[in-house]
Amino acid sequence: MSQLPQNNEDFDNNPEYAKLYQVDDSQQPETDDTDEWPQPASEQPLDVQREQAGEKAASSSLMFGFLGLLSLFLGISCLANGLGAGLVPAFIAPFLSILGIWKAFGAREYGVRATGGLILSLVGIIIALVIIALILLILQALSGIN
Repeated sequence: MSQLPQNNEDFDNNPEYAKLYQVDDSQQPETDDTDEWPQPASEQPLDVQREQAGEKAASSSLMFGFLGLLSLFLGISCLANGLGAGLVPAFIAPFLSILGIWKAFGAREYGVRATGGLILSLVGIIIALVIIALILLILQALSGIN
């Protein structure tokens, strides 16, 4: 049940209600401070949207580069300790590094530098390639012994 009055006679149309926050004939504070309000992404200028997209891509690149190196070292240490479960992170690590490089180039298209993510991702790819090359060399040496 509503607690609003049912007829309009109960409402007072007194203009004094409009002066609720006015004291001693002072003006009401201006409400034109909308410039400080956060705007949704669709209402922001195009250059601000591009910069935010570039920053997001740069952060993603850094995250993928770090996760690629972390999973590579985790997989190598598990494999070195004889755990076969280390094969999965060692196999996923190059793909994470490739995603990091891709995101770094995407950030560059928006005009944002993603140097950290690019370096971490490239280091992850280089380490993975060196390990693959060493494994192939060892296998070739072992096949030549027979």
